[in-house]
Amino acid sequence: MSRTSARNTGAPPAAPRASAGRAPACLIAAAVAVLSPCRAGAAPPRAAVQLDYQRAPGAERCPREDLLREEMARQLGYDPVHPEAPLQAKALVFRGPGTEMHATMDVYDAAGLVTWSRHLVAYNDDCRELVLNMALSLRVALDPRLRAQPEPAPPPGAPPRPEAEPPAEAPARAAGPGIRVGFGGAAAIGLLPTVSPGLSLSGALRYPSFSLGLEGSVYAPAELSIDRARVAALWLATVSAMPCIQDESLFGCALVSLGALLRSDEERILTTPDPSLWLAVGPRAGVEWSISEHFAVQVHGDIALRLTPVELATAAKVLWSASAFGGHAGLTLVVDLTSAPRRAAAPRALRTPAAPAARAPH
Repeated sequence: MSRTSARNTGAPPAAPRASAGRAPACLIAAAVAVLSPCRAGAAPPRAAVQLDYQRAPGAERCPREDLLREEMARQLGYDPVHPEAPLQAKALVFRGPGTEMHATMDVYDAAGLVTWSRHLVAYNDDCRELVLNMALSLRVALDPRLRAQPEPAPPPGAPPRPEAEPPAEAPARAAGPGIRVGFGGAAAIGLLPTVSPGLSLSGALRYPSFSLGLEGSVYAPAELSIDRARVAALWLATVSAMPCIQDESLFGCALVSLGALLRSDEERILTTPDPSLWLAVGPRAGVEWSISEHFAVQVHGDIALRLTPVELATAAKVLWSASAFGGHAGLTLVVDLTSAPRRAAAPRALRTPAAPAARAPH
């Protein structure tokens, strides 16, 4: 075939052999370019945990679980608390001696074994600071990126590291309720012919969320005119049973009061029995402020529904008849005779005391 016929056949020129091996290389480079950013921006694995947060008696003023959970979410960037998580975190806040506030934390795996523990102490009675540091410690426990790496092995010939002495265990505390006594002043309103001041003495067994108590009250005599020349005096003494519930500084009680209404009548003009039975029921609501570890002040108000009829009368007329409703207002100094918290034994995490003020987890 001539040169002219060969050029007119329309056959494409032969491609170089190097282009055949270049196509797979381009595809691999493109795949690497697409996948690399995804790997670099991949979010770290999220941890989930069940949270059991408790405040022992004496630590009712500490923040609720909401603050701990919010701070954990802020530290991690997401809320790690889930009711069906395989891990479980138990946290306890309790008051120590003086102005110390303590917190113990344990993380359990799905088999119920403790995998992490911490004990934090705040020496300035600042429970909020303690809870914030608890969130920081739990973040370290849950975020694998913050876990401490194992220490490298010492070089050959290096002296052995001295072993730390085991810390002393916290003494066991007796299990049971706290014992409290109260001394106060009160005023009876609508129970006697006039507003009468009084004194009260109380005692109670206090549990974490409720208490059982007794209170005795005596009110000063209230004078009542029989006629222009004669005056009678009437005074009241009661004993009240008080089951109460409490939430931080607020408390509410149900009162059942049994007592006697006595009178002074030297001339025996009054026909009212002496003494007269007094029976009343009603609610109590109040606020408690803690002064120190063992002392607190309570302010309360009561409503009394009288169940027994009471009146002061002569043979000629009724001088006074007690109202069906009345009340009390009182101020009480409460003394806690037991140390808080009262627990059967020291928590496991107490064996690892933290640095003062719980500034940072270890």
